[in-house]
Amino acid sequence: MRFLKNKLAVITVIIACALIITVAFTSKGRTRPTTFESFVGSAITPVQKVFFKTGEFFKNTFGTLFELKTLKKDNKTLTEEVVKLKEENRKLYQMALENKRLRDLLEFKESNPKYEYIGASITGKDPGNWFDIFTIDKGMKNDVEVNDSVITGQGLVGRVIEVGSNYSKVMAIIDERSSISVIVNRTRDTGIVSGNVNSELIAVMPLESDIVKGDDIITSDFSTFYKGLYIGKVESVEKQERKLQKLVKIKTSVDFKRLEEVFVIKQATLAD
Repeated sequence: MRFLKNKLAVITVIIACALIITVAFTSKGRTRPTTFESFVGSAITPVQKVFFKTGEFFKNTFGTLFELKTLKKDNKTLTEEVVKLKEENRKLYQMALENKRLRDLLEFKESNPKYEYIGASITGKDPGNWFDIFTIDKGMKNDVEVNDSVITGQGLVGRVIEVGSNYSKVMAIIDERSSISVIVNRTRDTGIVSGNVNSELIAVMPLESDIVKGDDIITSDFSTFYKGLYIGKVESVEKQERKLQKLVKIKTSVDFKRLEEVFVIKQATLAD
């Protein structure tokens, strides 16, 4: 038994030494595989190719799915950001418009200290004359009276025609029932301005009047309104020689379709 064990140990040592010598011999300077290695490589290569292609397919497929999921998430985030930015932009735009209205009014107040100003918001519009008659949230409690002038920082809006305890109704200057005595600021020629069914301002001036496109039109001394309130610019002039008059179209300085706040003005009480 001991002999067999010794013999097995000797054989094991001999095989191990042979393998070491073979590895050492084949590792130096060999550039070509052996016949056996070549046979094994040829047999394995197609299998490796299949496994490699399959691995690449699954890798690309799952990678694409993961990318799509990520893109979908990113797209949702970007969409939410766009909505937020649009809302912020809208608020900033409204603030800019409000600041402009307040600046215009401040400039008007500074250049016209003879008036007292009652700020009011528009609370309703007459459905029969959508932009011509509207209601404001100030009335007798705020010292508003019939025929008080109503303005914005851009110019004349209209006059108060009805007063309640906490509301008033205003007739816009573009109402066809409105009639205002006006002056051409450049030449001091006078005329009468009225609204029409198209919510436009039309002035009738004497034929000899010196008035041209671009002239500024303001209220005169003979008007229900205070003198010098800005109405707008001349848009066109049509001579009507048979009627001995000029028909003048005026572009109002106020955008009546976008009115939100107005100011009722009254003659300021002078201090003793």
